Amino acid sequence: MVKASIAMSIVASIFSISTMAQNSNQLDRLPLKTGNEYLDIFMANGDSLITRPKHLGIVDEMGAVGINHEFVGDINGFWAAPYASSDYFIEPRIFGEKVKTEHYTWLPFQTKRIGEIRGVRVQSTTTLIYGMRAGVLSITLRNLSKEKKEIPVEFMANDPGVYQTSLDRVAVWGFGTATSKTLVTDVVDDKGVTRIQGDYAIALGCSLKNTIWEEPTRRFRSMVYLQPGEQKEFSLVFSMGEKKEALDARNAILANPSLYVSKATDKYIAEVKNLFDKLPRFYSDNKNLEQMYNRSIMVLLLNKFEIPELCLHPYYATGSIKGGCFKNYLWSYGAVRKMMPLLDPKGDKEHILQFIRSGGLYHGHSFDPITGEGNGSWYPVNQNLIIDLTYNYIKNTGDSGFLNEKVNGETILAHMIKNAVYLEDTTKPVTLNDYGPSGDHLELRRENTYNHIMPDLNGLRYKNYERVSKLCEIAGKPQPFFMERAKGLKEIMKEQLWDPSIKWFRYEDDKGNKYPRYTIQIFYLLNSGVINSEIKQGLLSHLNDSEFLTNYGFLSMSKKDDQYDQSDIDNGGGGGCTLFPPQITELLYDDGSSDVADGIMRRILWWGARLPYFGDSEVATEIDYRQDTPLQCDIGSIAVSESILFGMFGINVDFDGSISINPVKTSLAKRLQIKGLKIRGKTLDVSVEGGKYEVRTGNRTFTNSLGTATIINN
Repeated sequence: MVKASIAMSIVASIFSISTMAQNSNQLDRLPLKTGNEYLDIFMANGDSLITRPKHLGIVDEMGAVGINHEFVGDINGFWAAPYASSDYFIEPRIFGEKVKTEHYTWLPFQTKRIGEIRGVRVQSTTTLIYGMRAGVLSITLRNLSKEKKEIPVEFMANDPGVYQTSLDRVAVWGFGTATSKTLVTDVVDDKGVTRIQGDYAIALGCSLKNTIWEEPTRRFRSMVYLQPGEQKEFSLVFSMGEKKEALDARNAILANPSLYVSKATDKYIAEVKNLFDKLPRFYSDNKNLEQMYNRSIMVLLLNKFEIPELCLHPYYATGSIKGGCFKNYLWSYGAVRKMMPLLDPKGDKEHILQFIRSGGLYHGHSFDPITGEGNGSWYPVNQNLIIDLTYNYIKNTGDSGFLNEKVNGETILAHMIKNAVYLEDTTKPVTLNDYGPSGDHLELRRENTYNHIMPDLNGLRYKNYERVSKLCEIAGKPQPFFMERAKGLKEIMKEQLWDPSIKWFRYEDDKGNKYPRYTIQIFYLLNSGVINSEIKQGLLSHLNDSEFLTNYGFLSMSKKDDQYDQSDIDNGGGGGCTLFPPQITELLYDDGSSDVADGIMRRILWWGARLPYFGDSEVATEIDYRQDTPLQCDIGSIAVSESILFGMFGINVDFDGSISINPVKTSLAKRLQIKGLKIRGKTLDVSVEGGKYEVRTGNRTFTNSLGTATIINN
């Protein structure tokens, strides 16, 4: 009995120690599940993310702040167009020290960080408040020791390395992060401090009692007293804008910070719910694939802004994180061609109109978010992109009347015709376009040796002809002219640029010399009428590990190309623009080359697990992303979910409203499902498993074998 008692005591002690260790370990973690599916679906665990501290941020519909996840509570930079404070800085100091983050979680509008110092658990929650250019930094201190704690608390409001704060109303928002230069003047009041620059201000206030603003050191200071096991929460409120706007927002939030955080959370949940009320949920036994889809869909929340001063409402920016690339690039927006008509058809239409209205189609690449004016150097892919956007908008919404609407004095149809034959002499037989010496197509960092007569841009003209020909038919104004030119283009592409000895197209310089340039752009001609089966097989032969593929992605330029540059991630090698691999996999799925498409998709599945959002370019030679760009959250990354939905599930809509569903056989998963696809007045659920698939719409169910299309007529 004594031995049994001793044994039980030992077991109890071990269990107690184990439980204490488990409880202690739990203190180091933040919950990844709240029980609300809309709050949880986009939550990211900081332990798995490779995003560097300087590239992490949160966003709501009016603003963005930088979040240095290395330290608890740090905020670096505040952008709320048209206002920017690029050197805005907040850092909590506990016992005079910054607190190292042990764990963090990320949501689009909120981040939580946790750490420990001198027996005190420190947790921060940074939340942006919807409908205001404002946020709340909440700090919770918990005494883990058995002694009473007297804790000096400070909120530093100037980066020690810069020791200044500037604020400006920025007139032009471009590719780079908007920067401020004009220094503020501090005015202390009974609720905190207002940092004034002319008619604008940043207002700060702290909910902690007995807090003082110490102007010489530019910080709030106070003292917190905690009994053993006790915890307290307090908040720093920040806002920006016109002086009265900033003060009113600060004062309102400061009266009850937790209420505003709760309201912001409710608004965020409503936004996510609306997203999935319009777009389908995707489920799979391959959770990495499922996560990729969700991270891709999320970009439509991160890049959506509702700001009175902007030219469109809502306005979908190319980028969002830390104010980077806030203007709208056609190349990136062109990637939302199929999803945006489902989510926000009115907004999609307005953005198409704005690209035309801006004038930038022929001598620019983007439009300004405030003025709406076109700017930048001309991207010769513009013509293909605006036709693609308009074509898919009409196809997926049925709004054929859009072709008769006028902008800049001409109908949309007239604009499409103009873009389809841009740079051409239509009085003569079709020839290859010379796009001139500009290097803006690929913007290669090495010497500019891909220009003039480029095969990818010339080949895309076939799709332009084909699509505009269809739009003319829909408008009741058929023009056989376009398909005649398409036929001629196909012949001269093969005759003048195709080299069967290298199974690749050559480009031609201004002196008539022809060279190969092994760029990923050529693969956009797959599943296109401009090439035949021999050329297609030749191009596909280059999709191997010695040329374009690596363990972690799809290179933008083949390793065998003499211009390959490991540091030129987006177009010159080393990786590629985020929208390229999924768009090409969609073409491959459409073409029946599922094994090749699966191979590419499998290589990039790490994106969803290691990144909270996808930037403009991801590295393909290792698990990393392009660092030398402010565009860390690219709206073009919607291409991932478009590839899954329209490629893997084979969803296609005809202009008459009929819908075709033809899922591919994929090695990526055993089970695939989409629920709630709302398109052309119908709602579809599609389940794929074991060589068969099932489509449900209304009270009808269709079952077919993979490879056999299901057609649901209008």
